[in-house]
Amino acid sequence: MTKLYVVTGISGSGKTTIARCLLQQGEVAFDSKLNPDLYHFVDEKGGVAESVHLQDEAWRKRYKWSLNENELEKLLQKHADAPRVFLCGRANLFQYWHRADKVFLLKVDEATLRDRLNSPTRDNLFAKDITTQEALTKNLYNIQDKITQKGAIVIDANRPVEVVAEHILRES
Repeated sequence: MTKLYVVTGISGSGKTTIARCLLQQGEVAFDSKLNPDLYHFVDEKGGVAESVHLQDEAWRKRYKWSLNENELEKLLQKHADAPRVFLCGRANLFQYWHRADKVFLLKVDEATLRDRLNSPTRDNLFAKDITTQEALTKNLYNIQDKITQKGAIVIDANRPVEVVAEHILRES
């Protein structure tokens, strides 16, 4: 049976970068940038947002980032012969935590987080604005502590991506 490993962390911690690195090493990895239907924004009734307006505060209050569990099931079925798969993301993490064989937390410090969020090579528009960055850094340690207390394996994601990926592979 395929083992499911979740790689999570705050926005900017390196989830997509790790997913790409794992794929390059022949692993099966899913991520919102690599699998666009895997995550989506939904309202409290589960209605999917027709368009995304991250800069609109009212819109952000109405919608939350959520794992599309039907899409996850399709991907898992497609890769049922793989010994392990990696799901990289953070949306509604605690709702599907029980499905994971292990959960890895990409833990970063504030300086690393800010550097990554402001990197000109970052292909994610989320948190490019100072208001969102301030909110993320304000909650950084609380979020990481909560995920750690739940039992995640902490990975020092301040290190180079190849080192982080190797650590995850050793632990899985």
